[in-house]
Amino acid sequence: MGTVTATIEVGDPQGRNFREIELEVDTGSTFTALPREMLDAIGVSVNRAMPARLADGTTQSVELGETIIKLAGQQFTTTVIFAEEGEPSLLGVVTLEQALLAVDPVNNELVPVVAKRY
Repeated sequence: MGTVTATIEVGDPQGRNFREIELEVDTGSTFTALPREMLDAIGVSVNRAMPARLADGTTQSVELGETIIKLAGQQFTTTVIFAEEGEPSLLGVVTLEQALLAVDPVNNELVPVVAKRY
């Protein structure tokens, strides 16, 4: 399977100032991880910290915030991880589900899905 990437616009919490970023889609990541420097620059605040398991099995504390993003023609609020320098920017599964998108592993792209309501 290849790598799926997406371009999103990340905005300040008021939805006025947006910056574009291309990032890898990672369905193994719960939340979207974005560079701390970018989030700080547009005024996104840390609102909590939580433990997160890394790919190597270790656990570390990560800082989270809420902000507005634009993805696939939609604008919505999502939870983001403040990634430190050298850490990858990743589009996580919570953001994908909020945008009603799924990964098509055959064509290496994001595809729209229909919401489920049970």
